[in-house]
Amino acid sequence: MASNAEAGARRTEKEYAPLVAVPSVFEVVVPDSIWVSERPVWFGGVRLRSMTTVVRLAGDALWVHSPRAPTDDVCSALDALGEVRWIVVPNKFHHVGTPATAARYPKAVVVGKKSAEARNPQVHVTLGTDDAAYVGATPELVSIELGGVPFLDETVFFHAATGSLIAADLLMSACSRDHWTWRWAARIWGRYEKPRTPPDVRWNTRANAAVAESMAQLSELPLQRILVAHADPITEDPVRQLAEAWSFAIPADRARSSATPSRG
Repeated sequence: MASNAEAGARRTEKEYAPLVAVPSVFEVVVPDSIWVSERPVWFGGVRLRSMTTVVRLAGDALWVHSPRAPTDDVCSALDALGEVRWIVVPNKFHHVGTPATAARYPKAVVVGKKSAEARNPQVHVTLGTDDAAYVGATPELVSIELGGVPFLDETVFFHAATGSLIAADLLMSACSRDHWTWRWAARIWGRYEKPRTPPDVRWNTRANAAVAESMAQLSELPLQRILVAHADPITEDPVRQLAEAWSFAIPADRARSSATPSRG
């Protein structure tokens, strides 16, 4: 049996390991709860920053959203944080790092969108986000379907303990940290330091009741931040910015009714 001193040393080593390993790969969003890691991706002729979000659940279980390539540095940082249990495919587009991450962590469960399998035969989604086995094992997270946007087929996730809405392509924007190609394009498309839907989502989505219902549901959440794949964390009045970004997809009658004060 280990001595109390040895046990204490092991606890200390585990507690402080993330502080040593994480900064080179991950940025802390919420201490002890949420981290993000970015990598460059070229899409549509511009270079974006694409984020992986990691949430630590009960029992040091890690929930990895839109995983990046599992390099040795990435895996060392993840292993310092906990045990990778869930690999999340949030929509039909964010799947590239999933096969390699699943191979690196064979005990982890791939959860998310089956539609990604049609775009990448190497992706094998085991559970949907509405599957009882997943829902029961991740009570810290609430899965919310982004209705009315089949182009994306996205699920977003609310982490109630931190007030964080985690998504992939719900919103995007550019800032001074981005590559010049995206800064230039974002200014033209009205997405420089202004969160909006991705341009291709805007072009492929029409106003419909399902989007309105999803936005109404999201607007009721006590949001402190929105974390998306292609922008820094959105912390300034996130509910308002989300509503403004998706206002084009709200039918006129729904927009009028939501703007009209109720009579009490």
